[in-house]
Amino acid sequence: MTVTVRSRKSTAWAIPAYRYLLGSEAVSLAGSAVSAVALPSLAVLELRATAGQVATLAFLGQLPSTLALWAGALSDRHTKRFQLLVSDLVAAASLTTVPVAALAGVLTIGQLYGVTLAVGAARMVRDAAAISLLPAVVAPNLLHDANSRLGASSSVADSAGSNVGAALVGAVGAARSVLVDVASFLASAVLVWRIRVPEPHTPPVEANKRRGLTADMTAGVRYVAGQPTIRTVIAALAVLSFGLALMNTFWAYYLLVPA
Repeated sequence: MTVTVRSRKSTAWAIPAYRYLLGSEAVSLAGSAVSAVALPSLAVLELRATAGQVATLAFLGQLPSTLALWAGALSDRHTKRFQLLVSDLVAAASLTTVPVAALAGVLTIGQLYGVTLAVGAARMVRDAAAISLLPAVVAPNLLHDANSRLGASSSVADSAGSNVGAALVGAVGAARSVLVDVASFLASAVLVWRIRVPEPHTPPVEANKRRGLTADMTAGVRYVAGQPTIRTVIAALAVLSFGLALMNTFWAYYLLVPA
C-alpha cells in the first residue's frame, strides 16, 4: 500500500519522508563544511600546530573512508534510520568536546585527532545508511529525481557551509564555530526521527552472523568490479579525493600562519 501511494507522486519532493531525508543530508553537510574550516584553523591559530600536525589532522579526516566497505555491509544488517540517528548523535557528542575543552584551556592536538576520527567514522556509517534508505523512501521511478535533488542540495550546502565557516571563525573564533556543526547534527537527528517509512527487509541476525561482514564486503567488491560504469565513477572519485586531500592538507597552515 505504501509503495502504491509513493508511486503516484510526480516528484520525489512531494514525499514528506524524502524532504526530511534531504533536509537531514543538507544540514549535516553544511555543518561539516563549517568544521572543515574551523578545526584546522583551531589547530593553527590556537594550538600553534606544525605543518606535520596539520597534515596528520587532514590525513585522519580522510582515513575513515577506508571503512566504506564495512559501513555498506553494516547498513544491510540493521535499520538504516537507527544508524542515521546514532551516527548523528555520536558526531554531535564528539564535536561538543572541542569547544568545552577549549573553554577550559585543556584542548590538545591529540584531542582534535580523536574527534576527527570519530566524526569521520560516524559520517561514513551515516552516508552508507542514507544511500541504503533512499530506495525505501521513494519509488524506483523517482530515484533519478531524488538523487539529482540530493546532489544539488549537497553542493549548495557544502559551499555555503565553507563560506559560513570562514565568516564564523573570523567573527566568534574557531572553537565556538564548531558548535554550529554540533547543532547541525542535532537538527539532522530530529529530521531523521521524523522519517516514517517501512525499510527493506534485512536477513535474520543469525544468518548475518554465519555469513560474516567479510563475505558481504567481498560480494560488494565483486559486484562493483563487474560494473564498468560504477568502476569508472569510483576511479574518478578516487582521483578527485586524492587531489582534494593534497590541497586540504596545507591550506589552513599556509593561509593562516604569517610568513
